[in-house]
Amino acid sequence: MVTKQQKQQSMKKMEEALKRYPVVAVATLQNLPSRQFNSVKKKIRGQAEVIVGRAKIMSKAIEKARPELKELEKHFAGSTAIILTDLSPFKLYRIISQSKSKAAAKPGAIAPSDIIVPAGETNLPPGPILSELKQAKIDAKIQGPKVVITKDCTVAKKGEPISEPVAKALAKLGIEPMEVGVAITAVWEKGTIYAPEVLAVDETALMAEIALAHASSLALATEAGFFVKETIPLLVGKAVRAAMAISEKAKVGEEKAAPTDTAQAPPAAQ
Repeated sequence: MVTKQQKQQSMKKMEEALKRYPVVAVATLQNLPSRQFNSVKKKIRGQAEVIVGRAKIMSKAIEKARPELKELEKHFAGSTAIILTDLSPFKLYRIISQSKSKAAAKPGAIAPSDIIVPAGETNLPPGPILSELKQAKIDAKIQGPKVVITKDCTVAKKGEPISEPVAKALAKLGIEPMEVGVAITAVWEKGTIYAPEVLAVDETALMAEIALAHASSLALATEAGFFVKETIPLLVGKAVRAAMAISEKAKVGEEKAAPTDTAQAPPAAQ
């Protein structure tokens, strides 16, 4: 049982930690095994500090140490953790998201995406497993000493609950369609609260868009003759090419205007 003194010490530590960091995130640990949670803490060690406790105690710590964080309490859900860091909200979200790991599906869990069992040979020996696969609507047959999936089978659609036969079959096949990890629900920085959908930036797509925008603006500025350090080399090259073209045209004109050497000499005097 937690004593009053231990509660006070825990509260004091939370208050001190809340005052040290400019970026504060709220995350849910719902249904997260302790092994995965310890793995996440190890990955972010030195970059962020994690506080876990009862929501009531964390709310009191916020109220006393950082009342401006009061809005974050709306994002407390189930088993909650507070993550404190000097990193930007986007970098923190990326690190936490990348720390998720694969897990087996449990009956009733919601499929995060379409779950497909691919066709091919399995390591399962013939036996009762064949009927279990059929109950999960997986086309399978016995081929030699092993069970073979005859075609790709979609056993659960994204957003649908996973049935018990499907969960059992996936476990037997060694397919882990679920992801477990710390899920950030909100991040506070300088008075702004960022939602997960804002923080989930596709970096590859973003960099491609930035590169395209840079190339387009550079081409426009060069065409318009706008002089900045980025366009000067291009404008000089363009001017050189134009001058060479004019020079070539001038040479052709001179050649056409020059007298020919085929004029006849005057006749000799008689």
